[in-house]
Amino acid sequence: MKHLVGLLAFIIVASFEPGTAFTSGSLSAGSGTSPRDAYTQGKVLTFKKLVCASCPIQRGELDRARAQSLKNSIEAREEETKPGTPDDEHIQVLCPGSRGVACTDKKVDEQGLVHYYLTRRYQL
Repeated sequence: MKHLVGLLAFIIVASFEPGTAFTSGSLSAGSGTSPRDAYTQGKVLTFKKLVCASCPIQRGELDRARAQSLKNSIEAREEETKPGTPDDEHIQVLCPGSRGVACTDKKVDEQGLVHYYLTRRYQL
């Protein structure tokens, strides 16, 4: 019983600590965005702007390897040397990309949200 109470106390305390259980990689969900919301927003952006019938990537093409390629491209977005995959260009439809719609007014890092979704969904 003592162990159960201790475990429950730990879980409750850990749930109130911002960013402790969900920080990994160079990009995060963003300040003020819960991990659940970041995952959901990243998923919506992925299937609205990157993977759809009129998108750069078709639905059947998104698998773990393609998710890894997208993740690498997003992580290297500010590097001078890019991974050299077609996805370097595809991520530009997401803000702050050069082909993102109305990116100048958006403060949301769509690329970061998609990165967050892909790393969790495909365990990258």
